[in-house]
This record gives sequence, structure tokens and C-alpha cells, in this order.
Amino acid sequence: MKNITIKSLRKKQSATAKITEDFFSKPKDETTKLEKEQYQPKKSKKIINFIALLIFVLIIGGAGGILTDRFALPYLFVKYPNLNQYEFLKPINERTTVVEVIKEIKISEEKVVVEAIKKARPSIVKVAVIENENDEPIFNSTGIILTNDGLIITSLKNIDKEKDLTKIKLNNNEIYSAKLIHKDKFNEIAIVKIEQINLPVATFANSNNLELGEKLIILNSSVVTDIVSKLINDYEISIKNNLSENEDEETEEEEIKTKTIIQKRIKIMNILDASFDKAPAINLKGEIVGFSQTGDLLIPMNEVNKFIDEIL
Repeated sequence: MKNITIKSLRKKQSATAKITEDFFSKPKDETTKLEKEQYQPKKSKKIINFIALLIFVLIIGGAGGILTDRFALPYLFVKYPNLNQYEFLKPINERTTVVEVIKEIKISEEKVVVEAIKKARPSIVKVAVIENENDEPIFNSTGIILTNDGLIITSLKNIDKEKDLTKIKLNNNEIYSAKLIHKDKFNEIAIVKIEQINLPVATFANSNNLELGEKLIILNSSVVTDIVSKLINDYEISIKNNLSENEDEETEEEEIKTKTIIQKRIKIMNILDASFDKAPAINLKGEIVGFSQTGDLLIPMNEVNKFIDEIL
């Protein structure tokens, strides 16, 4: 057995303490080393992170560009028109579309018809033929005011050829004597004149623009709404003794003479009675498009205009 002295024990204690100190100090030194060094990710992770960041930036930038182009810039061009003076902004303004909100207003068909009649009514007059000056006129026919100085178009049947006893009743119920100015035997219409001024004048439509199925309103002492069912472009009209200017001096040769012309006609769905002879037909805008003839036919306004042009 070895001799154990105090000196030997101290040496062993010193050696054991050094070993223990080295054991506990090494982990601490390694931890300190890791704390001092920064974390370095792998190269592949760096690339993935960069691509993700790039995609995110592109998405945000694209969305911002679209919002600016579609909403912000149009708003600025509308609110600040002075921006158009800058050349570099003009290309942007040229491709800018401003959308206006259109409100749909529904109007009933009855309301449209009422408004059309209101517009045409002031230029429509009542016509009567009396036997003599003392007879009470019966205003059962119609006429249309052509000019504000008293020219009126009506049916030839409403004209007294000998005594000029045709009477015209205006909407204000004033009655005037009418004088025959001109007549068209083919269409059986006539133009008369009353001595009055500042009369309301009718608005005439281009009857060539009529389409099948269009609604018309025929006005007389009563009102008829009807539909255009056909447009006849080759309606043939023939009349005898038309070449004689003096009807009282017709010769035997003139009695057999006839003249034929081709005109257009408007055909409607219903057949009108005789009380609607030469009654005005208006469209839904209140414009005169023609005059009723007999049955289911209307004389287009463009054909009547040829006759009116001879006078005016």
C-alpha cells in the first residue's frame, strides 16, 4: 500500500480539478463560437426565396398598374381636362373609355299614344260643307294645317265646288269660311285657305322610313290605333276625264280618256269606315305619316308632298 501524504493528495486534487474545468469549458466555448457566426442558408434556398419575392413584387405591381390604368387615370382625365395638354399623357387618354350610366325609363304604350295625339292635335281642324249660309255646319270631317297663314289640306269630298261653303273649325272653336285653292283628283284631296295667321302647323314625317309592324294613330272625331301590315310600292290609280280642265265642257272624245299613275300606299290591319276619309295618320312621335284613303289603305305623306309642292 502506497503511502498517502498530504502533498500527494493535493497533486491529485489539482489534476482532477483541471480535467473537470476542461470538460465544462469546452461546450461553452463551442456555444460562444456558434453565437458569433451568422447562419448561412444553402444556395438553393436563396434562389427559391428570391424567386418568391420577385413573383410577389410583380403581382402587387401589376394589380396597382391595372387599377391605375382603369380607374385612377380615367377619373383624373374627366375631373382635370387640362391634363390633355401634356403630350406624354395623350396616348393614355386616347385609350381611356368613360362609361356613362344610362337609366332605363319605361313608358307605357298608352302614355306614348296620348303624348303623340297631344302634339298633333293643335294642327288638326274640323271640316264641314253646308248647303247655304243659313244652315248649321256639321263638322264630321278633318283637315290638317299646312302653313301658319291658313292653307289646309282635306278630303276633296269636303269641298263645295260652286259656292265655297266649306267651313273650317279650329281647336279654339272659331269657324272660318274656306276657299278652294287646288285639288288632286287622283288622291281625292284638296287644299283650301282661310283668312287667319299664326296657326299651329303640322309636323310631317318621311313616310319612306315606315316599317312593317309600326304603330300608327288615325285621328278623326274618334281615334283608331293600327299597325302597318304592308307597304305597296306599285299601287295603280286610274281616272277618267282627268285631261279636261273645264269639266262642264267635256267632249265625247274626252269622256273616254283615262290617265293612270303608279303610287305607293300603306296598308294597315283594319278597315276604316267612310268617316275616316282623308283623316291624318300619325306615328308615335306625333308626326303626320299619311292620310287614310278607303278601307285599309293610307296615302303616304311623301306622295301628298308632291301635290303640296305644286302649291307651295
